[in-house]
Amino acid sequence: MKTKKTKKTEASKEKRYDDSLWKETLSRFFLPMLEAVLPDMAREVDRSRPVTFLDKELQRLARYSKKYPGGPPDSGRFVDMLADVPLLSGEHAWILLHAEVQGSGGYEEFPLRMHRYRCLLESRYNRPVAGLAFLTEPLSPAHTTGFYRWERFGSRVTYEYPAFKIYEGDEETLQKSSNPFHLAQYAAMQAQKHRRQDAQKLMYMKTMLDILDERGWSHEEKAGLLWFIEGIMHINDDHLWEEWEHELDHRKEETSMYISLMERKGVKKGEEKGMKKKELHMARRMLRAGESEEKILFYTEITPEELEDLRKNLKKPQEM
Repeated sequence: MKTKKTKKTEASKEKRYDDSLWKETLSRFFLPMLEAVLPDMAREVDRSRPVTFLDKELQRLARYSKKYPGGPPDSGRFVDMLADVPLLSGEHAWILLHAEVQGSGGYEEFPLRMHRYRCLLESRYNRPVAGLAFLTEPLSPAHTTGFYRWERFGSRVTYEYPAFKIYEGDEETLQKSSNPFHLAQYAAMQAQKHRRQDAQKLMYMKTMLDILDERGWSHEEKAGLLWFIEGIMHINDDHLWEEWEHELDHRKEETSMYISLMERKGVKKGEEKGMKKKELHMARRMLRAGESEEKILFYTEITPEELEDLRKNLKKPQEM
């Protein structure tokens, strides 16, 4: 039987997925990321105008990609983002970011997918699209070259794009950097390096608290980074997690950064509950309209178990 202390720990140690962590971090620190990864492009950005993320355009892209053999990869293993970036020249550059966050990448040739998604976007919207790949774990050479090539019967297709390896970099330089994206990269490196060593990860998390305290970033930026660091480390040991929670409780009286983090956790839980409620409502309407199970699962992203529960509940009134 579990003690009340353990139940409290499990309630506070909520599960966070790498894809959502990376998407939020890349969105929040998009310009610092460009400075770290694509400095030439960063120098051309008009910072007086906002970067826009084109989620609807990517949703349409996902529908098209299902027509190809194998369809799109598991969304829990990758992040796709399409950014509309304003330039000092007055133009807007589109850049497609694709981040592999789990697995070996072997289920589909990575460069082929980069090439395919770019072609779909350019043909649909009639504009050039730059590409950028993020690799959070070591993959085979075929997936990390940043190069796609096809040649047959005298025809040749070549596509090159930058492939940034999160797991490579000088740790000391990243730690000392004033760029917040570098600290996110450093945290991801430690998570990958000490994957099964929770005690080691906890040590680095405490080190990063000290680093955050020293930086001149806003409380919101610090809390966002701390949220990412906490999630990407994946501490599974309940006792070590309790130690981490105790450390945060101890520090929150010293600075509002930790209060911001605690508030963020509460807001995040509320947002997730609201999103789930909307997804279930949409699924219920699609069920009543006679839509197929495959279509409902694809558009609402609920689980097959949740869909079955909805189906049973819809039948109950008819049976009474």
